[in-house]
Amino acid sequence: MPFAFNKTLWDLGRKIEDEIRPYLNEFLDCDFERRDDIFDVLDFHDPENKKIAEVKGRRISSTQYKDTIITCGKITEGLMKMETGWRVWYFFVYTDKTLYFELDKDDCDFNMKYTGTNRVPHYLIPIDRLTEFKPSTTPPVEVNKEDLDCNRVGK
Repeated sequence: MPFAFNKTLWDLGRKIEDEIRPYLNEFLDCDFERRDDIFDVLDFHDPENKKIAEVKGRRISSTQYKDTIITCGKITEGLMKMETGWRVWYFFVYTDKTLYFELDKDDCDFNMKYTGTNRVPHYLIPIDRLTEFKPSTTPPVEVNKEDLDCNRVGK
């Protein structure tokens, strides 16, 4: 791996994913499974219904920036899955609400930039292209601010 693995952030991401998964199951009429592989590109798969959900935790409000970012590989993987009949959704869990979009091969001409510590290519997803996630009940996603220290690499 070209950069240090940040287990603290990975664990926080898994906590957010685990808390929202029942709501995704209900919303998308699925039974999502997680593969416990740190190298798996997309979070949840339901092979029977051919549906995938990727969840990205955000440490800011949904109004802080006009775009959110996601690594290009996550969109590319979604597009490849769509070629074999899967449907793919991306959920962004902000501090104030959760937003999402379903990947559409005919409407994914996102701008791209290299960003982050390791200058990885990311797509910029305009916030105004996202839909607010409103499950029948509110997901109880609570984040401890101490967990958000992204400088605690490898702990």
